[in-house]
Amino acid sequence: MLPKNLILVRHGQSEGNVAQHASRKGDNRFFTPEFRERHSSSFHLTEKGIAQAVCAGTWLRHYLPFALDRFYVSDYVRAMETAGHMHLSDAQWRREFHLRERDMALMDNITEEEKRERYALEVEEWEKHSFFSTPAGGGESVAQLCMRLKTTMLTHWARECPNDSIIAVCHERVIRGFQVEIESLLPEDFLRLINSKQPWDKMRNGQIVWYTRFDPWTGEEHPHIVAVRIVCPWDLIGGVYGWRRIERKTWSNEELLAEAAKR
Repeated sequence: MLPKNLILVRHGQSEGNVAQHASRKGDNRFFTPEFRERHSSSFHLTEKGIAQAVCAGTWLRHYLPFALDRFYVSDYVRAMETAGHMHLSDAQWRREFHLRERDMALMDNITEEEKRERYALEVEEWEKHSFFSTPAGGGESVAQLCMRLKTTMLTHWARECPNDSIIAVCHERVIRGFQVEIESLLPEDFLRLINSKQPWDKMRNGQIVWYTRFDPWTGEEHPHIVAVRIVCPWDLIGGVYGWRRIERKTWSNEELLAEAAKR
C-alpha cells in the first residue's frame, strides 16, 4: 500500500534547462568546452530556479493540511538545491540515487544539432517509439525508468511508509515515470502527456504533483491512491488545478479484440 499522500516536486530551472531550451532554438552558446565536460548531474539551479523552489516551499507550507513524515530527494545537484531552498520545517532529507533523472548515456549534455548528427538512428527511434527507445551508448528507455522506479522507490514506500505522507524532489522524466506506474498508464498515455498542449499536462520546473489515498470529495480513505492534483506555485493564476480522480481503465473481451484490430 502506497503512502497516504505522495508529493512529487520537480526541481527548479537549472543551467542544463537553460542550455537545452536555447539549443532547441538553434542557440548553442551555453555549450562551452567547460560546460560540455560536465555531467548533467552537476548542473546547479539558476536564480529563477531558486525562486521557483522557494515558491514551491511556500505553497506547501501554506496549503498542506498535514505534516510530512519523510523527505526524499534525488542526489543530483539541482534537486538537492531545490529541496534546500524550499525551507520545509523539520526536514531531514534522504538522498536517493534511485530518484536520479533518466540516463541519457552518450546523449547527455550535447546540443540538439549534435544529437541529430551523431545519433540520427536513435533520434529517429525516439520519434517513432518514444516509450521503448534507448539513448545511444546504452542509456535508459522510459520503460526501463518506470521499472527502476517500480522496483525501488514505489516498493520501498509501500513497504516502509504506508501510513505516512511523504515528499520526493526529483526530475521531469522521473515524475512522468511515477505517473505511468501510479495511474496504470500505457505507452500511448505517456506520449499523450509529453505532447499535450493542455497546461495541466505540462511538467514545469518547480511544479508539484500531489497524489492521495483520501477521496477529496468525501474524505474517505482508500487502500490505493485515488486522486491527483497539479500545482505550479510560481504561476498562481494559470498554474493551480483542482483534484482529478484517477480512473484505471479495464477492457472487456470485445473491447480488447477491437483495440488489437486497430494495430
